Amino acid sequence: MAPAALRYAADDHILARQGPFEVRLAASEAEVRAAQQLRHEVFRTEAQLPPLASGIEADRFDPFCDHIIVCDRSAKTPEGRPPVVGTYRALRSEAAVSGFYSDAEFDLAQLFGRHPHLRFCEVGRSCVAQPYRALGVLDALWRGLFVYAARHGIDVYFGVASFPGTDPRAHAMALSWLCHHEVGGPAWHAEARSGGAVPMDLVAPQALDRRLAMRQMPALVRGYLQIGAHIGRTAFVDPVFGTIDVLVVAPLADAPRPWRRRFEPRPGPALTSRV
Repeated sequence: MAPAALRYAADDHILARQGPFEVRLAASEAEVRAAQQLRHEVFRTEAQLPPLASGIEADRFDPFCDHIIVCDRSAKTPEGRPPVVGTYRALRSEAAVSGFYSDAEFDLAQLFGRHPHLRFCEVGRSCVAQPYRALGVLDALWRGLFVYAARHGIDVYFGVASFPGTDPRAHAMALSWLCHHEVGGPAWHAEARSGGAVPMDLVAPQALDRRLAMRQMPALVRGYLQIGAHIGRTAFVDPVFGTIDVLVVAPLADAPRPWRRRFEPRPGPALTSRV
């Protein structure tokens, strides 16, 4: 069954609506906090990391980011608000006064230097509430990101995507597949920094099993590949979150035409698009 019609609204904070889900920019401290609470639940509680006393997952980059959230308008929190069931944060170049999160793990200067005329935007902290992971919320977030890109003239999204754990051998097939098949070449590469860099070519090309590789990949990584994103050829072990991170670079002009038709906003203040 095809998803319901998607409506792009003229409201500055609303990016898209589909069914019960509204994709919007967090417009208050309460909405930002709700997104950070969801991040705490996913990145710390589900990952069995020690909980933070604040109950929120936040860092020094949050104040400079736009927080894109998905609200379920068919439900209410105890406070009477639609719950935040998905989130992404976006950090545009002009707002990155403290740099980018990804730059601590990957040398972004070489990437930016090769494309001085393109507008880059870092995205990250993507997560979806556990009960909603099969309900199209990640899809809704990407719709929101395409509208956000159109509004701000963004050419390239980039950020890190994570594999759980710190042992690359646990994801050897998936990491090797990415290294041998999904690296975007020198134009879109940025080397992992030496403090945590690990190789990804752990399995010989002739021994690769695509089905097994795809099963090992997080859904977010598979989603990036569907829009034509490029993956860096080295990974970075993040001991704080206990993850293996890969650099993802997604030039929106390279997204396959079906995905562009599905997600890109149509001209006009409030049009509908069936997908």
